[in-house]
Amino acid sequence: MAMLIPHSLPADEVKHYLAEGERVVSSFGPYHATSRRVILLIRRRKETRVHELPYITLESITEVRTTDRKKMLLGACLSALGLATIFAWYLILPIVSVVAGVFIILQGATEKPAYYQLKGRGMEGEDLYRWQVIHYGAGSFIASISTMTGVETARD
Repeated sequence: MAMLIPHSLPADEVKHYLAEGERVVSSFGPYHATSRRVILLIRRRKETRVHELPYITLESITEVRTTDRKKMLLGACLSALGLATIFAWYLILPIVSVVAGVFIILQGATEKPAYYQLKGRGMEGEDLYRWQVIHYGAGSFIASISTMTGVETARD
């Protein structure tokens, strides 16, 4: 599942949504870990939507791993093309195509970390999707949340 990271809001804009005595500890894209909760600020056109996940309701942080289906499909097509042309062309090119296709399929089938799923009490559906933090570059952000809450990151 491909996810885009919207740009980070400047620190001054995030401060408008903080409670008294609350401070921003770490930020990653539109996600901001504060001393009390995780805040998600989604800016669309002229409106800004604010979602929050208080630490008291945070139940788990899971590292979700997925396969690359596009790469697997490409490998399958390459292998099928090689098998279909094995007697039509010189024998070496179709064999190389089949071997390369199988290699690409195996590479795509290897699960890689995709995102961190923050899950709060009673969260389901769209709420779960909203709290999927893309994996690449989010390590220190997730570590900050784990340190403040004591919730360990589990692997899926």
